Amino acid sequence: MDTALERQIATASRSVEEARRLAYHDPSRIGSLVEQISVLADLRQKEGDFRKAESLYREALFRAQESRKNDADLLTGIYSLLAHLYDRWGRMDKAAEFYEKALHISEDNGLGETEKVATIKNNLAMIFKQLREFEKAERYYIEALETFQRMDGEQSSRVASVYNNLGVLYYARLDVDRAQEMHERALTIRQSLNEGQMDPADLSQTFINLAAVYKASGDFQKAEASIDRAKRLRAALNGFHPNPRRSASLLVDKNL
Repeated sequence: MDTALERQIATASRSVEEARRLAYHDPSRIGSLVEQISVLADLRQKEGDFRKAESLYREALFRAQESRKNDADLLTGIYSLLAHLYDRWGRMDKAAEFYEKALHISEDNGLGETEKVATIKNNLAMIFKQLREFEKAERYYIEALETFQRMDGEQSSRVASVYNNLGVLYYARLDVDRAQEMHERALTIRQSLNEGQMDPADLSQTFINLAAVYKASGDFQKAEASIDRAKRLRAALNGFHPNPRRSASLLVDKNL
């Protein structure tokens, strides 16, 4: 194992142990425990040990369920983290199952119009796209897009991400014109964002996705220019930095 990764895992493990101790004495700290567990689980996934990551999230789920306070928002987040894990693990059916559990809990508790739920819908749509259930995928993407537009307005990195993902969906359905429209909308938004709002990795992926669309439509000059832009952006990217979180990240899809 990489020495730096070993150090990160050791540090995260100590943080989880401390968070467990605090949560045992004070159940209100379970949310903080989940955040620390998510950091360690991310590192375990990077290590390739999905079973250990699954065990950690299952622990978080058990602790949240045994709490006297039924925290629907926290439960929604943990189910989404498990779904995100199964997605990365390649277990698509399990990923869809746990995202749908997260949605049911949120809907039953009046949490439908939230950032977390919109993220879950986006990620569930990506699962359905991979399972070739295109109509379900489109419906969930559009619902996620509408929520982010209401929350952020049009000029938002999250809105751009869902446009990107719709573009990938339409590309998979061989609807190249609609795919190009969605990717160009994503590109316009991402290029208008400042450095603090824009993720260079997402912008790079937009150029790669557009390159595939331009190539499919026969515009090889634009395709080559898009690939060149993506390469320059990726050369400047930094490494992996785990962050504490209580729910799955907004996933960004790709054509290739």
